[in-house]
Amino acid sequence: MSQIKHDNDAAKEMTCSLTIIKQHPLATLVFIDAHNNPYISHIPFHLSADERYLIGHVSNNHPLAKKFKAISGDKGEVNLNLVFHGESCYMSPNDVAPCDRKPQTVPTWHYSNTHVTGVAVEIVDRTDKYQQMVLTSAYFEQNQTTPWTMDKVSRTAVSHMLNAITVFKVLITELKEIKA
Repeated sequence: MSQIKHDNDAAKEMTCSLTIIKQHPLATLVFIDAHNNPYISHIPFHLSADERYLIGHVSNNHPLAKKFKAISGDKGEVNLNLVFHGESCYMSPNDVAPCDRKPQTVPTWHYSNTHVTGVAVEIVDRTDKYQQMVLTSAYFEQNQTTPWTMDKVSRTAVSHMLNAITVFKVLITELKEIKA
């Protein structure tokens, strides 16, 4: 019985975590850069169709792109962490109904975030890079009245774009919903 409850709780947490990623795709990216220093930036991601990977891209000047280039002879994997920030709000003790208020009720902050631990791998094949950018554009344009698509750009512009960015996928190795 407790295993079933645990499985249900884990499934519910995974569903909540994936919902936060889908609704709040701008993540805080944290990794160790090529100089062995922690690096933090903010990058939008979207889930792959099977929800095992997160897809992102950065400019070639970004420290993550430089790290991929520095380790290209190695396995080419970068361990990283992502934080997707869901809803948050300040809670005053005055927001608690008087009948529920306890003497120790204090101001606090309510939030719901998703922490992802993963392994990033650069997508180097030009056709795969292009396909990922098509999927990325489609994902982020899906709610636009007139969605922008890659086929609206000249081949030259697409070539310049693909030359200027590093596309990568992150295998999700751990997913946690963090809430208070």
